[in-house]
Amino acid sequence: MFKSLGVERMSVAMKHPNLDMLNKYIAEVKNKPFQWFEHDCLTFTNNAFKQMYGKGWADDWLSKYHENGEPFKRDKLRKIFNAQTIEDAIDQKLQRIDFVPPKGSLVLTDKARQWVIGKAMGIAIGNDAIFVSDQGLNAMPIEYITDAWINP
Repeated sequence: MFKSLGVERMSVAMKHPNLDMLNKYIAEVKNKPFQWFEHDCLTFTNNAFKQMYGKGWADDWLSKYHENGEPFKRDKLRKIFNAQTIEDAIDQKLQRIDFVPPKGSLVLTDKARQWVIGKAMGIAIGNDAIFVSDQGLNAMPIEYITDAWINP
């Protein structure tokens, strides 16, 4: 790790995201409101990764977190994903980082509407991160992020 202008950064090996495709995707869905299983925090972040990398970070999760139009409760999600927390579950898929998340990183916050998992998933876009809300995408300051991951 090294410090630059008081901001802690770290150099890690990671795949390079196609940020032009991310920006295009964000523009397409910026006014699309939250809708379970079509435009919720999992589908939004997974589709963002598809745009950046050609493959979603959680393609195999999309059919596992709901049934009959209802999201599963936390206890059932813990069993399905073999993890006690959403952070533990994501750790199984991506590389957690403890520095300022680069653009395109998967992030969590407890400052947005938290739904079933106790946190909201979003995408870092620089000084902000974006999250799905009832009115469309909502930008929040990067300081509100509690956890972040990159595609290794």
